[in-house]
Amino acid sequence: MNDYRLECQMKDVPIGFVNALRRILLHEIPVVHITHVDIVENNTNLTNEMLRHRMEQLPVNVTPEEKAMIRDTTIELRYLPAPEAREITTDDFGISGGERKDVLLKDRDLGTPLFFMNLNPNQSIHIKARLGLAFRMDQFSIPHVSVSTFMNHIDETVMKLDRDTYIAEAGDDKVAQQEAAKQFDNFYYQRSYSRDEKTGRPNWFDFTVESIGVLKAKPLLQRAASILRIKVQEFANAPVESENDGWYYVEMEEESFTIGQLVQEILYHEDLVDYVSRDIGHPLQPKLTVRFHSKTNEKDVMEGFRKKALALCENVLTTL
Repeated sequence: MNDYRLECQMKDVPIGFVNALRRILLHEIPVVHITHVDIVENNTNLTNEMLRHRMEQLPVNVTPEEKAMIRDTTIELRYLPAPEAREITTDDFGISGGERKDVLLKDRDLGTPLFFMNLNPNQSIHIKARLGLAFRMDQFSIPHVSVSTFMNHIDETVMKLDRDTYIAEAGDDKVAQQEAAKQFDNFYYQRSYSRDEKTGRPNWFDFTVESIGVLKAKPLLQRAASILRIKVQEFANAPVESENDGWYYVEMEEESFTIGQLVQEILYHEDLVDYVSRDIGHPLQPKLTVRFHSKTNEKDVMEGFRKKALALCENVLTTL
């Protein structure tokens, strides 16, 4: 899809790693969005709040690196009353102040302007807005991606063995065998995914990311891996508080399962600890708390996590 969609496989990685990339792609890659919406005049069928929401949801064709565009661009829409009905699209917005005028994205696949609203006869509207940079997505911002997901990779060798076994369990009746084959092919094949021999956990994933159009798919995944690398460093450098008898805990404000699940999984699977738990407190005010017990020095535990997690991030960045 002109580099807007990327499908890849990630093998011999913990599920917490691919899930962290997915969560970052959906919520934590900085995005330029419309903000400071000023409804100067509105006698349409839409309330001011609805108009403001529609404005803030328009996709913007500006990258986070274009600081001057974000600072200087002004967006304005103004229609005086007229006897005829009118259809307003993103081509009808006036752009001023910035270095270029193609600030609002067109339809990614068709190249046509996006529909904004209809004006009935004698209705008027006047809206002004500016650009801003959001570092975490909220209800007023749209992410760069329309799809970011992963699934366990089906191991063909395991699936063939499981299928033969499932059909054999149906007995010698040909009809029953055919029905069993149909059931396996339509549903039970999903259980034949690749597993780590040591932990029994999934270790091979089919990963998909599709971009809305500001940034293409591969740069988006690169940015997600870079952001995760920073999170890993910050967690590894966070102060470790000692309790007693080998118990420790680490706290990080504004962090959640994105890094927490990865920490928990690596500490377990690398045999760095005897016990580890993670908690994010309240979802509206997250504070990640990782508590673990280890017979080794806590610095060695944190360094072991850092090396393993950074190697995973570097592998993605190098491959891309």
